[in-house]
Amino acid sequence: MSAASVASTARGAVSGIYRRVMMVNPSQFDVIHRNLNPHMTCDRPVNRERACEQWKQLRRIFDQHGVESLTCEPVPGAVDMVFSANSAIVMNNKALIANMAAAPRKVEQSAFAAWYRSQGFEVAELEKIAKPYQYCEGNAELSPTSDLSLYFFGWGQRTAESSYEPILDFFSLSKSDVYKVRLVDARFYHLDTCMAPLALGHILYYPGAFDKDGLRTIHEGAGSEDALIAVTEEEAMAFSCNSVSFISPTSGAAVIVSPNFSPRLRAILEGKGYVCERVEYDEFLLSGGAVRCTVADIAQTRTVG
Repeated sequence: MSAASVASTARGAVSGIYRRVMMVNPSQFDVIHRNLNPHMTCDRPVNRERACEQWKQLRRIFDQHGVESLTCEPVPGAVDMVFSANSAIVMNNKALIANMAAAPRKVEQSAFAAWYRSQGFEVAELEKIAKPYQYCEGNAELSPTSDLSLYFFGWGQRTAESSYEPILDFFSLSKSDVYKVRLVDARFYHLDTCMAPLALGHILYYPGAFDKDGLRTIHEGAGSEDALIAVTEEEAMAFSCNSVSFISPTSGAAVIVSPNFSPRLRAILEGKGYVCERVEYDEFLLSGGAVRCTVADIAQTRTVG
């Protein structure tokens, strides 16, 4: 996407992100580990009934806007499986199942592989086509531009840099298709906690999560300063970047769904033409996850080569 096209993308434009999604029923959701990310402090127990209602509210927003949402049932005891963005990298009807760095989440991998196969995807498991230490936790580490012309690959926390090339090989991508950015702040342990592609071509991001080389790469990939929307540390810690954006098939509006909009950020986004939909997601924040973490984008289709 060129600088000019990012800056001038109009309401109702074609966007390749979040046209069809997969979510995992939160019936097993809980926070029982303290060390998977810095947000999991176990200060209070999860209210699972409230978590289920928050998840249903997100699905209702998708339904209202005409975005198809499919569901996957969790493995008994798989307390983090609700975070379906970690399930796989999905593109062109191919699913590369995550190789989880977080040991308690390894049980999810075979269940997600079975689900994607049941839906007709060509499935491979990263753990089997790469080295055991080549961890990558799914689409949480791959953030596209809205037209899918470019991807950012996050590494340095829960994803190994060495998983980059096996991913490129599986999807027949080149290094010019996928730019690597290093995450340097443990609070932002996946790329989807500090970067979000927005439906009109903008990129929402928190600069403090990246090293200097990563910031240069993001600016280069964006193509235009107008395409970048930086959040503050306070907004980032409220998981404002863990948002989902799409063109509504129902209304044609450019929508962004987030757990938090500060007055400053809401004004910026509305000024750029977005409809801001807030969903209460505080139960999932107890686990260091929010809206985008619980949504797998499964309909990305891009021209390869």
